[in-house]
Formats: sequence, structure tokens, C-alpha cells
Amino acid sequence: MNEITTIRPSTPKDWETDQEVRWCPGCGDYAILKAVQRTMPELGVAPENTVFVSGIGCSSRFPYYMETYGFHTIHGRAPAVATGVKLANPELDVWIITGDGDALSIGGNHTMHLLRRNLDCLFLLFNNEIYGLTKGQYSPTSREGTLSPSTPIGSGDRPANPCAFALGSGARFVARGFDVHKNLPTSSRPLMPTRARPSSRSSRTASSTTRTCSTISPHPRGRRIASSGWPMESRCCSPAAPRASRWTVTN
Repeated sequence: MNEITTIRPSTPKDWETDQEVRWCPGCGDYAILKAVQRTMPELGVAPENTVFVSGIGCSSRFPYYMETYGFHTIHGRAPAVATGVKLANPELDVWIITGDGDALSIGGNHTMHLLRRNLDCLFLLFNNEIYGLTKGQYSPTSREGTLSPSTPIGSGDRPANPCAFALGSGARFVARGFDVHKNLPTSSRPLMPTRARPSSRSSRTASSTTRTCSTISPHPRGRRIASSGWPMESRCCSPAAPRASRWTVTN
């Protein structure tokens, strides 16, 4: 008679690859990566049933560092590829890793329709308010007055609010966390609360993580600013926003 094989729960180490993590020293992406690797065992999911899909940017190296299936796709098209993955195999746990430029500029249309279509996935947006990989041009979330190679006298645009965009597109759960949050490296609560309920299917989840770009702007609170009076914190939507069943902001 064959013995019953006990399935060992995964550990954070099971989610790490042998690839050298290549971000700038002090980059907030390190903390987010560790937070996700420590969260996955808590969710009770298996690496072989998990897919990370990314676009282009600093954050989009993420799939190389997760011991799962992964796609490093083209600029702004991660939502489209992730949609194909989920349609081909609905049982897969799909995570989308993107940045503020990737998701809200060239990929803004794809992002909106992914949220509108109710794809069962987790959308993790790394918001550093700048184009870090391409050497510091201003992005859709850069604050007014931001000095950059593309705005030498300061940006005159009002910044996009990723959380408001997600809610306006129909996301049912939206959260915001910070890379310097004391619980971020050790707890799933700031970023991934819905995924702790695997039985909750068909729920669009958008999580915006404000992180520091240690190379372009070492200051954790923002970029170089040319003018005064700029908003220190982006405005948050009302908890009563339509179709938003849960709304959390972690400061």
C-alpha cells in the first residue's frame, strides 16, 4: 500500500530564484519584492500555479526574481498579455507588475479595460513618480513643478492619481502602500489583503505602491520641485465610490 505523501507548505525561500537582484542600491523595489515573497506562503498558493506578468521599467524585472512562471512583455502591454494568460487557464493566479509610466501612460488604455472587464488578477503598480529606467523624465504621476530632462523648467501638469484611476475604471478593491512602511517587508496587510481569501474569485484588485527612486530622487517624499505650493499627498477617493467594495490607504 502506498504511503500518503504530505504536501509541505511553501516558504518564502521557495519563491526566490537564483537570479541576482539588479536594482539600484536603496531602491524601494527590494522591499516590495521581499514583501511579495513573504506573502505568497500566507496565501496558500503554489509557485507552479502562479504567473507574474510585467511590462517595461525598473519594476518589470520582477518576474526574474520570483520562482514562478513569468512574462517580461513590452511597454504598456502587460494587461493584454495577462488577460490572454487568464483566458487560456483561468485556474492560474495572475499577478501584473507595472510602474506609473508603464501602466498610466503608454499602457493606460490597457489598464483601464483590464479593470473594466473584471479580470481575476492582482495589479501591482510601483509608483515612483518618475521614469527611472530612462534616466529621469517626468511621468504621469510626477508632481507639479518636477524638474526633469523633459521638463527643464518644471512640470506644469497635474499628476494622475493611480487609485482614483483604478476606482474610476471599476476596480472593486484598491489599496495603497509605501515601500518604507514598517510592515511592508514582513506582512501582507498593506498590499495584498484580498488575496488572503482565495475563495473570493472574479475580483479586480489594484494596489498602488509609492516607492522611492534612490538614483533619480533619493528624497523619500518626492522629486526636485521648481515651484512651491505643490501637493505633498495625492488626494484619495471616497470610500463610498461606486463599485468599490473595499478601499484601503496605507500611510
